[in-house]
Amino acid sequence: MRTSWLAGTLLLLPAIAGAEDQAAAPGPEVRPPIVGWMGDAVAAGRPGTLMQVIPPVGGNAVHAVGTTTVIYMNKGGATLTPGNNDSRTNRSTVVAQTSAIPAFEGTAGEWSQIMTCVREIFAPFDVSITDVDPGNVAHFESLMGGRAQQAGMPQGVLGVSPFTTDCSVIPNAIVYTFTQSTRDAYGSSAALAEEICEIAAQEIAHSFGLDHEYLASDPMTYLNFNGLKRFQNVDAQCGENAPRTCGLPGTGVVCSQRQNSVTMLTARIGVGDAIAPTVAITSPQNGATVPTGFTVTTAATDNLAITKVELYVDGALASTLTAAPFSFPLTGLASGGHSIVARAYDSKNQSESTVAVTVQAGAPPPGPGSNPPDPDDGNPDTDGDGNGDIITGGCQAGGAGGLGSLALLALVGLRPRRRQVR
Repeated sequence: MRTSWLAGTLLLLPAIAGAEDQAAAPGPEVRPPIVGWMGDAVAAGRPGTLMQVIPPVGGNAVHAVGTTTVIYMNKGGATLTPGNNDSRTNRSTVVAQTSAIPAFEGTAGEWSQIMTCVREIFAPFDVSITDVDPGNVAHFESLMGGRAQQAGMPQGVLGVSPFTTDCSVIPNAIVYTFTQSTRDAYGSSAALAEEICEIAAQEIAHSFGLDHEYLASDPMTYLNFNGLKRFQNVDAQCGENAPRTCGLPGTGVVCSQRQNSVTMLTARIGVGDAIAPTVAITSPQNGATVPTGFTVTTAATDNLAITKVELYVDGALASTLTAAPFSFPLTGLASGGHSIVARAYDSKNQSESTVAVTVQAGAPPPGPGSNPPDPDDGNPDTDGDGNGDIITGGCQAGGAGGLGSLALLALVGLRPRRRQVR
């Protein structure tokens, strides 16, 4: 475990930002008012991170079920102009002048490790982590490249994020992980990708309103920890190298006495959806003969919400519905055999159901619900007769020597790592 480079938290006065403004030529946009800067002792030449404190922006809405927060991991670089934070237009409160942040300088292998790590840390929440530019849609952006000086930050800053005085969400925020600065500070060690990942996770979470925590296992900490830091479901004290209330030290602003990362992120970006939806084509039944025009009826359910159901005919998308009833009229199909697939989606997962039909002119239309699941036995319909099949033979629950249930236990080995403090 390396010795910490961090001193206590400092509330860096707006004079630092003012000095940058005086040295910088005016950009195409005026930077909004900055309350100050909070972070570790970069002024003393120690590598660390900063939070740029800005007024509230009215972004503390509760997560809407069925929506997924997009986090864009930008490894391609960007040119930013000062203004209100907006990832869609490359406006950022962090920069005082037009600033070019170069692309990620590492290898493809390092980038793959970083992406896998960030996805693992945010896996419990309803987010999509992508390195493909979402374009002009709402998203949070994590710039991954370059050195702090290229964004007008003091040398030694490894990451920076805007942070509001009321600890609220900053929609479409742009945060920074200066990967070359991190490489300068730590060298190309085996743990570099994980170090970069944890810095990025902390900066991203700041834009969701999370403060630093005095809890070593959480990404919001400055404390030493061996292993990958993950958001903890613990009511922890805020703080850097000493506990404090959550908010801005020395200002009288208190967001809360303690902070629970999991509770806050669940409320603000939603819980991850690990359960796939279920979908069944209830009409026509598998193997049915149907006329050239008929309706495909489906039943789709999910533990949270169905976002859409798509219908494919012979591999081609025929129709999409975003609300029940999920019934699809089909016309003009050629005589002969066809494959029909219904594909249901929730915020993260998908499932599908397939039937094969034969189109014949003059055939009677299938009746509504001609292939429903049998409510009596709950077994799957494998022979296409519209009823759940009766399972015979084998082990019966409750019988002599029978297995009432089968449990699979996965043992995951944890490998210790040397962790460092930010």
